[in-house]
Amino acid sequence: MFKKKALILILLVFCAPVLVYGQDALVSSGDDVIKILENIANWLMAVFIVATVIAFLIAGFLYLTAADNPERQKRANKMILYGVIGVVVALLSGGMVALIQSFLET
Repeated sequence: MFKKKALILILLVFCAPVLVYGQDALVSSGDDVIKILENIANWLMAVFIVATVIAFLIAGFLYLTAADNPERQKRANKMILYGVIGVVVALLSGGMVALIQSFLET
């Protein structure tokens, strides 16, 4: 019970600045919306790229240690596929911002 209360308190302490900052973040024009979308896309791109690098490293390790185990080789193949999908999603996130920006500017 104490752990749950402590966890909730810690989450509130870390989330409070975000909630307070959110009170000032009013969207007054289309440029603000575009800037917010660009920030979200940049953040997502960074997350996907880090996750992709980690997935490729783990998949490479699985390939190196798989030897004659076809199940581990299949798992490594899937991880490489998911890594490629991560790269595609990261690249598309930047394209989506440009697409939405072009719609908002016209």
